Amino acid sequence: MAPSTEKVEALAAWEKHAQSWDQSMGDEGNEYFSVLELPALKRMITGQNRHRALDLATGNGLVARWLAQEGFSVIATDGATAMLEHAKARTAVWYEEGRLCKKQEVSFELLDVTNNDHWAQFISNATHMQGGFDVITMNMGVMDIQDLEPLAASLTRLLKQDGCFVATALHPLFFTSGAKRQIIVGEDPVTGKRKIDRSIVLNQYQNVAPARQLLFSDSRNHKPPFSFHRSFQELFAPFFREGLILDALEEVNFDESSYEPSREYAARNFTEFPKILAFRLRRRLADTKR
Repeated sequence: MAPSTEKVEALAAWEKHAQSWDQSMGDEGNEYFSVLELPALKRMITGQNRHRALDLATGNGLVARWLAQEGFSVIATDGATAMLEHAKARTAVWYEEGRLCKKQEVSFELLDVTNNDHWAQFISNATHMQGGFDVITMNMGVMDIQDLEPLAASLTRLLKQDGCFVATALHPLFFTSGAKRQIIVGEDPVTGKRKIDRSIVLNQYQNVAPARQLLFSDSRNHKPPFSFHRSFQELFAPFFREGLILDALEEVNFDESSYEPSREYAARNFTEFPKILAFRLRRRLADTKR
């Protein structure tokens, strides 16, 4: 079956915007990564064996390099060749600068997580498998891919019995649904001071069409990547059908210390509404599927 137009365009957009993404993330990531995503990832892998990790949708390699620093031998993958080139280049500099040592191994491979043939080839590689992975990560990639089924079907073969899959994504309710931020300004009758109430307005949740993401690139010649909305039920159903279980979930957000007074509409100022969903999946204890 030929891939859908949306699936092809989704990957092509990341190829075209790879350089801008790399420049915006740099070596340390943006504030969303450092304040929200990375702390959640750290909590999710607490107690895991630190042997082998697989990082999916690695982008410019932020999470892959962190996993290597945590003691894992890492295979970092992405479906966009241009993304992998940036990840390789930055990682090479880290080795040169001593931020990673030779024992902290990071290798790279092209892997489109929506492509069954790519998965079959990856899984057939005995060197890759070696008993499976202790941790598989996918940071901020779930909402960027059109089809979760191939990923879900592969996880039980990739994970060790006590391994885990950890992912972060834009919050399905407050972000990918197309929710609108609303600000109401008034006066507090008790204090006489200005009062600002912030709320979220949703018109849809169950049936939301793929949407172009807020343009993060200066390149106006290329359309921005798609965001694929999924309700909570749609998000987890492919994994549950494969027998995986959800054993951790966090909704993370900025607090008042990140307030931006010059941009009242900034998402981080809406502290009642989580920005990021982080979750962890495991194989059932009785699951011996490989």
